[in-house]
Amino acid sequence: MALVTSFRMYNAVPAAARAWRALFERVFAEVGVEVAFIEHGVPKPIDTLWREPGLFGAFMCGWPFTRADRAMQAIVAPVPSPSRYGDEPRYCSDFLARASSRWTRLEDAFGHRFGWMALDSQSGFNAPRAHLSQFVSPERRHLFSESKGPYVTPAKTLEALKAGEVDVIALDGYYLDLVRHHEPQRLEGLTQLASTPWTPIPLLVAAPDVDPNAVSRLRELLLVIDKREDYRLLLADVLVSRFIRADLETYGVLEEMSGL
Repeated sequence: MALVTSFRMYNAVPAAARAWRALFERVFAEVGVEVAFIEHGVPKPIDTLWREPGLFGAFMCGWPFTRADRAMQAIVAPVPSPSRYGDEPRYCSDFLARASSRWTRLEDAFGHRFGWMALDSQSGFNAPRAHLSQFVSPERRHLFSESKGPYVTPAKTLEALKAGEVDVIALDGYYLDLVRHHEPQRLEGLTQLASTPWTPIPLLVAAPDVDPNAVSRLRELLLVIDKREDYRLLLADVLVSRFIRADLETYGVLEEMSGL
């Protein structure tokens, strides 16, 4: 079977895309499997990536993972290296606005236009919706004057904010940290108003039709590469301190969040 992968979720900027490829080209070579890196960008919906035959070692959002109608094979979860992650396999959504708004709190954006990414996204829809629900009351049933979306990708959502189409957005904080690391100028003129609570981070998966032995070999290597000097810079470039076994029970909270 031909194996394929794509790091579409976290190819935040070209330098990040190159970093992911450099890391996993070495990993796949050491595991002894041939894997084709495929371009899977807009206009293709990201959920079609997760249906690719032979998908091997690609990121999958935890919420779709819990809802999948086929048994995707969990490989590992990343532990991001920035200190705010507390050495845990977690992430959040960051609420962003234009700095020119001079807003300092999320509540300052209420009554303005909210832009969202995708209905099936934990970080771009489910987590922000759950966080915003705490501000809804009988006296304030609608927080924003307009809700615009889907913008489909984080990059397009950022463009809408910078262009003035919307006034506040919420995006995957780990994606944004990759942008901050590689091309911080892309976030110039923006300010962070708040973050959602932490939830389990997207995990690396394989399709059900992939040989479980290959999945096991990949998992066992990823679990130890943080101990190896030859992987140190490669991991640093994707802001990963280590990979751990994914605790699948923790991902159930994502579906619970959707039942508002």
